[in-house]
Amino acid sequence: MGRQLTTAVTMFVLVGILVVGAILGWRSLFAELPGTATAGGETSASCTTEPIKAGQRVRAAQVEVSVFNAGTTSGLADETLGLLRKRGFQPGEASNAPSDADVRRVQVWSTIEDDAEARLVALQFGKTVKVTYSDVDLGPGVDVLVGDDFTGLSKAKTTLRVKATQQRCVSQSPNA
Repeated sequence: MGRQLTTAVTMFVLVGILVVGAILGWRSLFAELPGTATAGGETSASCTTEPIKAGQRVRAAQVEVSVFNAGTTSGLADETLGLLRKRGFQPGEASNAPSDADVRRVQVWSTIEDDAEARLVALQFGKTVKVTYSDVDLGPGVDVLVGDDFTGLSKAKTTLRVKATQQRCVSQSPNA
């Protein structure tokens, strides 16, 4: 009888583990994707908005940046995010860019028109790099896409005075 009890307890524990795994897998499968926006183009629940008034300064430490590799050089997104982090920017995500992204050197994308934070990030890559408005949000914060011709950051300031009052998305993630 001892062996039958041991077998029954073992089966009960294994079935319990299977059920817990199935529940966790189901929740993960249908969880909201990070960085997605709601239907009206509003920011997702992962951030709240706060105003930046005209004349205030935006500092690198206030800006979250995500970097995406649009080239063939392995590790370029991680390396670039590390360089931006050394300049005081908050690290977001480092990953591969969408396969249809056509980037030779660098592009800075923002979902906010005339985004001061994105302009500050763009300055890190040189005065000729402009911010591209996009309704596609690839990751948290300002999106940077780097291509194979990217060689490094330019000398740039890490603060920028805001010209006109605007809203900024403040991350509510546990890392922020």
